[in-house]
Amino acid sequence: MSKLRKVVLVILAVLSLMVIGAYAFLQVQLNKINRVTASETEYTTEDFEEDTDEEDTIDSSSIDYGTVEDVETVEGVVNILLVGQDTRVAGQRARSDTMIILTVDTTNNALKMTSLMRDLYVQIPGYSDNKLNAAYAFGGFDLLDATIETNFGITIDYNVEVDFTGFQEIIDAIGGVSIKLTESEVNYLSGGSKYSSKGGGNSFSGLTVGYNLLNGEEALAYARIRYVNTEDGSYSDFGRTQRQRAVIQAIFNQIKEEEFAVLWSLYETVADDITTDMNNDEILSLALTAYNLGVDSIEEYRVPEDGSYSSQTIRKMAVLVPTNWDLLRANLKEFIYGTGSTATAD
Repeated sequence: MSKLRKVVLVILAVLSLMVIGAYAFLQVQLNKINRVTASETEYTTEDFEEDTDEEDTIDSSSIDYGTVEDVETVEGVVNILLVGQDTRVAGQRARSDTMIILTVDTTNNALKMTSLMRDLYVQIPGYSDNKLNAAYAFGGFDLLDATIETNFGITIDYNVEVDFTGFQEIIDAIGGVSIKLTESEVNYLSGGSKYSSKGGGNSFSGLTVGYNLLNGEEALAYARIRYVNTEDGSYSDFGRTQRQRAVIQAIFNQIKEEEFAVLWSLYETVADDITTDMNNDEILSLALTAYNLGVDSIEEYRVPEDGSYSSQTIRKMAVLVPTNWDLLRANLKEFIYGTGSTATAD
């Protein structure tokens, strides 16, 4: 064997060992993320979250859910459901406080996020009709995905759940997020609102009207506000979903220009606060795909849209009932897939 060939073989062997070593290191690090366990996929008995003493305003049997065609998938589009559950008890599965579909669209080079209102009255496979947030409590990711596919006709490819501790740690790890606060929001977060106690007794100091650098605890309290109007006049959960999207947008803006070392440090801080059904290779592939999109912002949407629902009471629950399910599905598919809206309003 010639000397040159030996040198080449040695170099290739070293490079192979480096690649194998790097891959093994990544696998070990990604294994720090929690994976869905058997107990998290167990189905429970149903219950109804009675939040009003008012009499029912409509009969649930009168709701027209329209026609759901085959669940849609489009090449180049991946939907990841981000779930924040409504509990502060570690290891306890409760109703999903936050449900946001993060869409990675390589066809149109776009990142999109769609908030699903938790009070939407929907069909839950194997259970009675109920609020959308009940599906996660009853059956975890599996049932929530099936519920979304049944009602909205779109595919959920993967799921990620972040608990409250993880949310705060993410914010603190990146040095806080810049959020624009209204006078009412400042008053609420500072403890001056009659509703402040409903958010856990907020009493943050130093906040002013306009942009503020919020730490993890402040950002979590902001994202959970339900009793303060926003700049566009939204109230209750509508305002809250807008604030949740604002925080995610702020996180994105904060980290998109960071160096790899900073991002890796962030990952190591929050890895054990994340639960997902993705394997390591899927995580790596999606992360690389999203990074290569090179987008500057995330497009936003909310279901239901303004003017497309009515507020009703069913089984002592205050719920949102879409006025035209077929139109709702068509508009959602248009935003996520860009497949066009063929339904018409009544």
